[in-house]
Amino acid sequence: MTDQTITATPVNAPDILRNQPLTRQVDITLETTILEPVSHNYTSSSGGRTTFVLPAKGVLDAPNAAIVFELMADPAEDMAVGYNLQAGGLGCVRRITARCGGNIISQCELAGQYANLKSHYVSQNVKEGVLDARHYSSNRFERRVSPQKIADGSATTSYHQLYNVEADQCSGFGENDNRNQANTHALQRSKRLNQVQGQGPEVVIKLSDLFEIFAENKLPLLAMAQTEIEIEWESAGDPNITPADQVDNVLIQADIPNSNLNTNSARNVRGLATMATPTMILDYIHYDDVERQKIFDAVNSQGGMRLDFSEVLITRGVNPAGADNSGGANDVAEVIESNHILGMAQKEVKKIYVQKAYDLYSARGQVEINADFPGAVGCKTHRNIVLNQFKSTQIVGEKYNWFINNSRVYDKDVDNPAVAHNYISQCGGNWTCPQTYYDTMGFNATALDQLVSTDVVSAVSTQDVNGNSGATRRYLAGQSNVIGLSLDKYRELGSVQGNGTRIGSAPIEFNYSRLSLSASGANGGANASSTAEVNLIFYICYRRSLIIRSLGVDTSDA
Repeated sequence: MTDQTITATPVNAPDILRNQPLTRQVDITLETTILEPVSHNYTSSSGGRTTFVLPAKGVLDAPNAAIVFELMADPAEDMAVGYNLQAGGLGCVRRITARCGGNIISQCELAGQYANLKSHYVSQNVKEGVLDARHYSSNRFERRVSPQKIADGSATTSYHQLYNVEADQCSGFGENDNRNQANTHALQRSKRLNQVQGQGPEVVIKLSDLFEIFAENKLPLLAMAQTEIEIEWESAGDPNITPADQVDNVLIQADIPNSNLNTNSARNVRGLATMATPTMILDYIHYDDVERQKIFDAVNSQGGMRLDFSEVLITRGVNPAGADNSGGANDVAEVIESNHILGMAQKEVKKIYVQKAYDLYSARGQVEINADFPGAVGCKTHRNIVLNQFKSTQIVGEKYNWFINNSRVYDKDVDNPAVAHNYISQCGGNWTCPQTYYDTMGFNATALDQLVSTDVVSAVSTQDVNGNSGATRRYLAGQSNVIGLSLDKYRELGSVQGNGTRIGSAPIEFNYSRLSLSASGANGGANASSTAEVNLIFYICYRRSLIIRSLGVDTSDA
């Protein structure tokens, strides 16, 4: 899920370690190792920690290293829970750290969330055929054509809608989803967690999806000090929290219930899980004595061997809550502005991503937690029972701009989602998702009808007054909306020194504003408003260097 580069190559390294085609023939031996951890613990309510010590032999084919694990359901919830639709098992990784000789060489907070964000840069076919198979996520969507499409002599305009095949099941002949608050849809049985180890889904995550350094380099472990990989796991369900109040959880209820407007969905499982001992799959490349000596000579040289790579820094911001003016005769809108200082002085920054979501733990967030967007009945903006925390919500009326080295990046604040989509596509290629997952056009009811919505009568979408919208529209509309800024000169050059933008003494600034909406009494009042704080998570990708020496390693931002 990262860019292919051939120019971000090690410095003072033999040709066998450079990311360039060899011009000579080299004999190698390949070895695959299934590695057990030296320590492992996991509990459902708090997550856990697993540590691997990588054998110091050969050259690690780091881009293909992978972690394999399985979550087992609590016996009382056997086959009743599965992974969230977008990130799948990828969301289980909270933090991942690589150490060499006791020194941290790379670390990524919210690693699963960041990797899930980057997964939008692959094609839809790769999402469905590769990532969904590895992570047990559910990115597949299909088209439902209205039955009236084939009616003889019908003068009524017909239409079609998109739906996620796990969230909504529709007849292949084009029948509507017939939810009507009575027909619960469900995840495939193959995607549900089993209480018996080996009988449920087993997740495979490539370390290159979590670590930029693993995506761009082969690691000469034979010449490095002891190298460790430590994984901290995200929590699943909490036995002390009722099923209806579960918010942050990598698992979701396998049966996806419908709900009435501005109410809590009728969930009955907590998503409790245990984890089997994970393993790591490592491919080693073994060279002959002459080639190995070249590696040792490079490491033992005065300057050592330098690997350039990208690191991701996580920081947070809050756009404050708006005033509560709900319950009146009309909806009330208020502009809420915030300015965020991100620092990064003297660092070479490459890309910045911003993930957004309403704060569900604040006082206002608790009141609005089950809100439908005012005027867009059947579209949730706060709590999300199929994605949980693995989402980035489109906030109505949002505008933003950046200041880099005391210079405004855009002459006009970005307030057009199409322009914002173009900017985030500059970071890593085309941002791939159905249009309405990214842009709801201000949660416009007509635009939302691109996703499977309500009962169909003569190919006309009826007013969704009974909460009959499909789960695709209800929970996925506007939930893949991420802000992005590319500071690379050329995306294809990867982590080559000088390709990013060196930040001076002035910090990076992010200006953000959005509309706080207080719903009228007719539109649901406080329970249907969008005034809560908006949490912003900044993923700042910047270049670093790893210097491998005979007595250990050094990392540098130079």
